[in-house]
Amino acid sequence: MMTEAFVSKGQATSFWSIVRADIARFSEEEPGLRPIVRGVMSQGFQALFVYRVFRWCYEHRIPIQPFRFLVERFTEITTGISLPAQARIGKGLRIHHFGGIIVNSEASIGEYCTLYHSVTLGDLGGWGGSPHIGNHVIIGAGAKLLGNIEVGDYCHIGANAVVRTSVPAGCLAVGVPAVVKQRTRYADVDHG
Repeated sequence: MMTEAFVSKGQATSFWSIVRADIARFSEEEPGLRPIVRGVMSQGFQALFVYRVFRWCYEHRIPIQPFRFLVERFTEITTGISLPAQARIGKGLRIHHFGGIIVNSEASIGEYCTLYHSVTLGDLGGWGGSPHIGNHVIIGAGAKLLGNIEVGDYCHIGANAVVRTSVPAGCLAVGVPAVVKQRTRYADVDHG
């Protein structure tokens, strides 16, 4: 599986280094303290931070139910973002424009990915598995990725796309149902 690199037990990454990587994404568009403060105050980061705390507890087998359930539901209600602790999310996730984001508990997201509002990473109604997203993937507003599919590194998923088949690395998936196309600028990206 392509996303195992960031979740393997042999690769211990500290909680704070992961949070620092999440925060660092805010300074990509403009330098300075302002975008970082604005980003940390965003609902997307708040939901992600709650996920990081409970994921850390989940990985260390710290029993915190029913407290976790209550906080996750409160976060879902106030931010419109559902990130269950069982889902595997790599460092550096950026959530642009919060709201309507649902990640299935069996889904995985690689490192340095970006999600826009109303994205769903889900199963097929209780069966069919969940998506596994590679590294440096951008998922546009309203996109739905459903079932046991893999999205390769450096892919772009277009707004409102409905993706039910795997997408090879460096491709673009657009439409309903999604059509996979090679990204023309993919060759210019540093894949290291």
